[in-house]
Amino acid sequence: MKALGLVVSARKQGNCYDFARFVLDRLEAAGIETELVNFYDYRITPCQHCAYECLQRFDPQKGVDAPCPMDDDVRTIWEKTWAADILFLFVPNYGGLPPALWNAFSQRQQALGREAPVEKLKKSVVSAMVLAAPHLSSGAQWTPSIMADEVKCMGRKVAGFEVINNAGFETEYLFGRLINEKEIQRRLEFLADRTLKVAEEIAG
Repeated sequence: MKALGLVVSARKQGNCYDFARFVLDRLEAAGIETELVNFYDYRITPCQHCAYECLQRFDPQKGVDAPCPMDDDVRTIWEKTWAADILFLFVPNYGGLPPALWNAFSQRQQALGREAPVEKLKKSVVSAMVLAAPHLSSGAQWTPSIMADEVKCMGRKVAGFEVINNAGFETEYLFGRLINEKEIQRRLEFLADRTLKVAEEIAG
C-alpha cells in the first residue's frame, strides 16, 4: 500500500508541507510506503494557448482528441495520484480561494481524466486538510466548499476532510510553524489514523 501527500502551496516549506510530512511520517511508522509531492517543486501551468485538443472528439470536423499542448509536470503528478492507494491533499487559502496552482492542476485533468484507472480508484481513499480563516480573508469560506467538491469528484472513498482556522492559534500563522500546536498535531494524527483504517478496510 502506498500513500501520497500533495502539498498544494506556492511556498517551499510552509504549514501545509509540515502537515504533510507529519502525516506521512506517521504512516511510514505503520509500515506504509509514502511519497510527498510539493507543488513548489513542479511546473504546473494553466490551460492556455490551446484549441480544445482535449475536446476535439466533439468537433464534427475532427472527431478525435489530440494531446494537450502543455509541456509541464501536470501529467506526472496526476499519474502519481492514480498509483497511490491513499491520497492526502494539504491546501492553503489564497485570497479567499484555493491556490491558483490547484485550479490549474485540477482543470488540466480535463485532458487526462479518461486515462485514470477508474476501477482501481474505487478501491482507494482520499483525505484533505484545508487551511482557511474565514473571518480574516474575504471569501475564504468558499475554499472548504470548493475543495469538498473537488475531493468528492476524485472517484475515491473520502476518508477524512479537516478544516483548520489557521488564525485561531497562538502561533503566528503566516511565517510561524503551526505544526508546533498540539491541537493541530492531534487532528493530523486523527486524520492519518482514520484514513489508514478506511484504506485497510477497503483493501480487505
